[in-house]
Amino acid sequence: MRVTPETREETRARLLAAGRRLFGSLGLGATTTRRIAEEARVGAGTLFNYFPTKEALGLAILGQAAREAEEESARSQRSDRPLEEALFDLLAVLLRHWEPYRAWVPEVLEGSLSPLRAAASDGDPAGELRRRYLERVEALLADAGRRPDDALWVEHVHWALTLGVIGFWARDGSEHQSATLALLDRTTRLFCQALRGEHGAETEG
Repeated sequence: MRVTPETREETRARLLAAGRRLFGSLGLGATTTRRIAEEARVGAGTLFNYFPTKEALGLAILGQAAREAEEESARSQRSDRPLEEALFDLLAVLLRHWEPYRAWVPEVLEGSLSPLRAAASDGDPAGELRRRYLERVEALLADAGRRPDDALWVEHVHWALTLGVIGFWARDGSEHQSATLALLDRTTRLFCQALRGEHGAETEG
């Protein structure tokens, strides 16, 4: 029986929904791939045709939420916003969309999005998530008239700071994650200070 694109998409959606439910109730570690397949009403082997591991399924869930956050950020984008504010909002919106998954985000992201990780291959969900996020950062820098000569510097420094904030957020017990927002504000300012310094502009006192 030939599997149509519509059937594939419907099966993938069921697997994503099953992953959200099970990771949310049991946690990533306690959820087995067999349980995911049962929840999605597919054969145990079918799951691996879509996601090679449950971590890959988790990354796909986070990637879908990241695309929704990206769309929200694009709708609220204003050309007159300071760069610090635009970068702050970019990650703050992403964290808000990831909030339902906060309990298991560290298990999925640990290692997969490290700044030391090798360049992503085609079809790599972690690499795709990183690429799309950094493209948004580059677009915001361009809108603000910041075009660093060393794009690799921007990519590694900003991504390392972003992962640090995400790691802190995942374990932040403060009310409304206010400590995370304070950290995000500080790291964003430090990044922009470094960026201005690279271009010989004044830095904040």
